[in-house]
Amino acid sequence: MSRIQTAKTALLTLCVAMGQLALPGDAAESKDPKIYAHRGGAKWAPENTMAAFRKCKENGVYGIELDIQRCKTGELVVIHDEDLKRTTNGTGLIKDTAFADLSKLDAGSWFGEQFKNERVPLLSDVLRLLDGKVVLNIEIKNTPVSYPGIEDDLLKVLADYKYPDTIIISSFDHEVLKRLHAKSSKYAIALLGDPIICDVGQYAKQVGATAWHPYFGSMRKDVIDTAHGASLKVNVWTPNKKPEWEELISQGVDGIVTDDPKALGDYLVRRERKQK
Repeated sequence: MSRIQTAKTALLTLCVAMGQLALPGDAAESKDPKIYAHRGGAKWAPENTMAAFRKCKENGVYGIELDIQRCKTGELVVIHDEDLKRTTNGTGLIKDTAFADLSKLDAGSWFGEQFKNERVPLLSDVLRLLDGKVVLNIEIKNTPVSYPGIEDDLLKVLADYKYPDTIIISSFDHEVLKRLHAKSSKYAIALLGDPIICDVGQYAKQVGATAWHPYFGSMRKDVIDTAHGASLKVNVWTPNKKPEWEELISQGVDGIVTDDPKALGDYLVRRERKQK
């Protein structure tokens, strides 16, 4: 085998492990769980920044999970907390801050000097970057701060996106998911939550969900089997260690939302080689 062929084989193996070769609807689905980079991969770049999202795209990560809130001037911005203190050099609530002011804040220096002057991005900026190449799980933040009508704002931002089959919308606020699904069935809906849900299949139908995104520590194989029996995908958050990944794979999860997509991808590559 030539060096070029060897390099191509290595890249192909990595891409399969990262899940990039199987976007929704593709025939050649990998049996390994899909990798979703939590907040864009909180281990390799400042969370919820364009730097993190670019790393995901460049490294062939299957999916990205991010969080949206609405700022004072109405734009949907990508940030996890309802206030600015933890991940920027600003203060105050997102809802009380105009985007013109948000856009001047440093959202990267807290993570590392090389990320100085990373900005709080607009959701529309992320969509433009990904361009259907990466599955995007958009978590709507609607608690503890309430953003009335945020589902309408999200549908407007997504209206011109040409790849609706690469969008998953999740939230801990299941009412907002139900309202969104009633207005548009174009997008996959995922229930976010911690507890084991009684009759999860029937509950998901009420909301319009086809996936369940539970906390990984709440899962057991019988619970996952029940969800699969109701035709629900189960994508868990946020395991970051090998023993956790091993246990979840044995339980049959469909996806893993992790802060460390590179380490998980490397682990899946090693696991695949051992099985050959």
